[in-house]
Amino acid sequence: MRFNFFVLQTKVPQFAALFVLVFSIAGCERATMTTSSVEKFDTNQAEIEFFEDLEKSQVVSNNDALHSFFLLADKDDGWATYDERVAEAKRRKWLSSSFDEPANESAEVGWVASASCRITKIRGGLSMQVIGPIPRYAVRELTHMQILIGKKETQSFSGLEFVDYLTRLSRMTNLSSGSVLEKLPAQATSQEPTTKPLPPTGRFE
Repeated sequence: MRFNFFVLQTKVPQFAALFVLVFSIAGCERATMTTSSVEKFDTNQAEIEFFEDLEKSQVVSNNDALHSFFLLADKDDGWATYDERVAEAKRRKWLSSSFDEPANESAEVGWVASASCRITKIRGGLSMQVIGPIPRYAVRELTHMQILIGKKETQSFSGLEFVDYLTRLSRMTNLSSGSVLEKLPAQATSQEPTTKPLPPTGRFE
């Protein structure tokens, strides 16, 4: 009986560790949507409708995030398919050459932050200037500037969080002029910083 009790005592921590590992792996899985806002409003004349629909999404997809960036950077998305958007984003170095995420899978904060820094030419601190806007440094820099609020590299955005994030990004950088986001109704969100955003002076190219 003692032996069995000893075995049970040694097995319990192992079972607990295994349970935590399995739970952690499951928690890291990306959410996948059946459709995305860009599939409903894929023309440049429907920009406002696209962002209004995106605000209602529980999770922002890779396809929607890329479409949003082209609208903000170029005031136009000249790419008809997700594969074309990915190819062009890789050419511009918004995405790493190894990026191969599905269109309707949730967009990770890490690559969104990295692309944002490249689009807006945010140089960041010394580490980011030397190594480049890799996700970890980009997230850190945008958090420092209070553009990105309460997000980690591997997390996702809800639609409302993402539109709020893009609004901050466009207002604090060179994307604000003529942005379609200026035409959207003001949304009261819980993402507002409690302090005044830090000045970005000297942190841009």
